[in-house]
Amino acid sequence: MSDFWVIVMKELKDLLRDKALIFGIIIVPLIIYPALGQMMQVGFEQAQKETKVVLVNFDDGEYGSLLIKALEAAPNVTVTKIEALTLDEALKKAQEGEHNMIVIIPRNFSIAIENNQKAQVEVYGIIKGISGGIREAVSEGRINAILIVLNEYLAKLKIEQNIEGNPEAILKPIDARSYTVIKGQVVPVPPSLVSNIITSQSFSMPIVIFIMIILVAQMSAGTMAMEKENKTLETLLTLPVKRITIVAGKMMGTAVVGIIAAIAYMIGMRNYLGSLTSASGEIGIPLEELGLKVTPLGVMLFVLIMFLAMVFALSFAMLLAVFAEDTKSANAVVSAGIMPLAFPTFILMFADIETLPVALKYLILAIPFSHPVLASKAMLMGEYSTMYTSVIYLSVIAAITLSVTAKFFTTEKILTAKFRFGRKK
Repeated sequence: MSDFWVIVMKELKDLLRDKALIFGIIIVPLIIYPALGQMMQVGFEQAQKETKVVLVNFDDGEYGSLLIKALEAAPNVTVTKIEALTLDEALKKAQEGEHNMIVIIPRNFSIAIENNQKAQVEVYGIIKGISGGIREAVSEGRINAILIVLNEYLAKLKIEQNIEGNPEAILKPIDARSYTVIKGQVVPVPPSLVSNIITSQSFSMPIVIFIMIILVAQMSAGTMAMEKENKTLETLLTLPVKRITIVAGKMMGTAVVGIIAAIAYMIGMRNYLGSLTSASGEIGIPLEELGLKVTPLGVMLFVLIMFLAMVFALSFAMLLAVFAEDTKSANAVVSAGIMPLAFPTFILMFADIETLPVALKYLILAIPFSHPVLASKAMLMGEYSTMYTSVIYLSVIAAITLSVTAKFFTTEKILTAKFRFGRKK
């Protein structure tokens, strides 16, 4: 064997002996990408859930009844016919029954089709809470698909009967006017466009949070492991300084760098995906008219939630790093501990938290890193009660983790605790 291959084999043995490296380059990708695919599948399945339609029919003709039959025959669509005099009354009944769409067939609907004129159907998507509107966008698409099939059927009938009139009205007798209901306010914008605006805000947030959490956690763990590796931890602990001060000081230094990195990532992602202003500019309606408004209170609560999530990440990473003997093993230990907590938040990129199964919903809510993602939507929707709940929960979980870490620092276990990541004694 040549000298070259001897060196190659030696290097491979040295690298493969490092279990931390194997975990980072092999085990993590094998877990992460299948898990991400599964999360996307869950999100898409939730978005495809049954469309619950409240239908108000003001038309007495045969074509109104034909449209109702088409909606009732469509898969994954449940139609509840009600009597209502106004849109507000229909909206109230829809919200009481957990419906997410309203279809109104206006008066003279059948007469317009019989006279070869355009007939209008009003479609309203109801976005509730911090929902991203994904389900309503899918439901709008289903209703539009039903109208396309019905238009083709009516067009064939008219062509077979050699009816003369407006060609456009003959080929497409029915048009749908789509509206969105946000916080009780009706805006003349289709649910699909509103969903795109909300998604443009929330899509990048899990990525930014994931990168930020991993970055600050590994920096925090790295500084602690470096102290142990360089044998400077003993000197640091003998200084006439309270150990809680040492913990707080090391965390604050790492937090400052983490905040700078988070801001840089958020600016970069916003420039890449496009800002909300440009997104709303495409439809020519300011965000305020859509009921989507970022207030100083919302920004303050969001920053507080981000800070508390970072405190938890830093204290937890520092606690894990106590058991590492060098920087390599520290990064491996932190990745193994933090990544399973941070990664599930990616499901919020594809799914609405309110439509998830109850067990999965509360599992996601129990993960501290999911709350900044939810807060980004709540800030936009003005759901401050949700943000207050996140602040309380994160304050408790961060305080517990921080106290455990500080208590550990007051004992001599900080010098003797070891976790050898695949290393031989």
